[in-house]
Amino acid sequence: MRNGGIQLRISDLLFAVQKRWKVIVALTFIGAVFGLLLSGMSYVQSSLATYDISGSMVINTQREDGSYLYGDRAPSQNDYHLAEDMVDTVIYLLRSPRVLNDVINDQALLGVSYQDIRSGMSITSYNNTQILEMTLRWRNDEEGIGIWNSIIDRANVLMPQTLTVGHLSVINECTATLEGMGGSGTAIPVFLALLGLAAGMGFAVMEVLMHPTLTNVKDMETVFGLETIGLIPRDEDFFKKKGSILVQDDIGSSMVAQNYSAAAYILRNRLGTKEDHHCFYVTSATNREGRSTVAANLAIQLSDMEHRTLLVDFDIKNPSLGSLFMGSVDYEHSLNALYRGEITEQEAITTLTGYLDILPTVLEHNAVPMDGVIMDLIKKLSEKYEYVILDAPPVGKESDTLSLNQIANTVLYVVGYDSATIPEIQSSLEKLDKSGIRVLGCVINNVQGTRYHSLGDKEEVRKRIQKAKQKKEKAEERFPGAEQAADESLPLTRSKKKAKADKKSAPAEAAPQAPAPVQEAAPAPTVIRERRNVLEDVSITEEAERLAPAQEMLDSLYRIGIENREHPDKPGNP
Repeated sequence: MRNGGIQLRISDLLFAVQKRWKVIVALTFIGAVFGLLLSGMSYVQSSLATYDISGSMVINTQREDGSYLYGDRAPSQNDYHLAEDMVDTVIYLLRSPRVLNDVINDQALLGVSYQDIRSGMSITSYNNTQILEMTLRWRNDEEGIGIWNSIIDRANVLMPQTLTVGHLSVINECTATLEGMGGSGTAIPVFLALLGLAAGMGFAVMEVLMHPTLTNVKDMETVFGLETIGLIPRDEDFFKKKGSILVQDDIGSSMVAQNYSAAAYILRNRLGTKEDHHCFYVTSATNREGRSTVAANLAIQLSDMEHRTLLVDFDIKNPSLGSLFMGSVDYEHSLNALYRGEITEQEAITTLTGYLDILPTVLEHNAVPMDGVIMDLIKKLSEKYEYVILDAPPVGKESDTLSLNQIANTVLYVVGYDSATIPEIQSSLEKLDKSGIRVLGCVINNVQGTRYHSLGDKEEVRKRIQKAKQKKEKAEERFPGAEQAADESLPLTRSKKKAKADKKSAPAEAAPQAPAPVQEAAPAPTVIRERRNVLEDVSITEEAERLAPAQEMLDSLYRIGIENREHPDKPGNP
């Protein structure tokens, strides 16, 4: 097993974005809605905007005839000092109700009082001199400028009448400056929508960085050094079907069933035919990776090959095998009762087909321990079957799983596509490696989208199809007439197989006369090896339509295998 992490690829980032597209769309939509709200607020703000009308003036002691108080035509030093002393008085005059009411009348302001104008006025002396800076905050710029100028005019009229001296001369004409957000804010929704989009994509990328999962099927071989013997595509319609997985009309035509069949062939070849009995357990890193479903379907495929198969639910704390085949599991027919000696082996085991039996488990508060007693029971039962498949707890969560090494000499590892994290897979494989158990390979379950169809570029696919056609021609030369024979042998339904198997296995005393299941399948290995070589070349298709010839070739070889098993004495069979 190799160490090291998985490199982050562009395809992984694209898959993360595709996986979290709902989050990305939701954040983008929220950003756009929030932007529209802010845009509306900006529009209201603009319609009720306020302006600062600012300007400056100077106080002098000039009379109406143009002469100054202490001089003739030019101001004296006393005139400057007097103007500085008049600052507070002039400010009071500018803010007085008399001046402001006259301004309201002059400007014909409706619904405005002098308090409204006074509250928006700000008058300061520049560096304690006779220069005044006045700012008026008003809702309209043109109207505000008119009020500002009118205040100066009315003050110049009233100053000689009230103060008998003084005049205001404008230094800087007043200007209007918009305060607040202003504008229509049309860019705000777009900006916030883009911000939401970036946040959603950032969340998806961060999830890949913080919790990397298996999203490239090749990583199991290139990174972990574990050969993949099966790729199970995601098929929601297949897995959503209710009832027993044995009762499905179109199970043979499903892509899922075809891949389980291919995996079962490879698994059987891996285990070999030298030994009469094989016992292995199926485990994974965590829960919810489809471990029990894989074990159940592989058991079905092995039984369809007419191998006596026993499926044992060893996931004591979370049993689920029984629900895949039966509506409910009775305690009187369970591993729990068998362990406590309350029932016999025949009563505990439920026969599903002529070649498939199941030993289910029920959930209890006091779980059955994995001790020597239960191990001896399984060893004794294994002698009656060619294949015993143990549905074990996830090795990454339950350390007791490794105790099954006492009765099983191999293990099949299941990986859920985009399920367990890379560190969890790494840790669980290290446990299996250190325990000394032989790992047959892995089955990657629930493979999604185009990542299931990843053979490379179009030229590479074309070469593999051509190579597969050549293998098909060689197989037809070795088995002439297979296509014609397949038309009669292929339509065997599950019910017909079961009836045939029941007929062979029903009379216990007639068993010695019937050929042993292992011997009966003896002609198959050569054909299966041919099929396996083809599967290695065309095991995964990029698109079903593009690889239709390769699929037809696989079906032909499968038909050949059925014909050989149905007619082992036919001339020309090895």
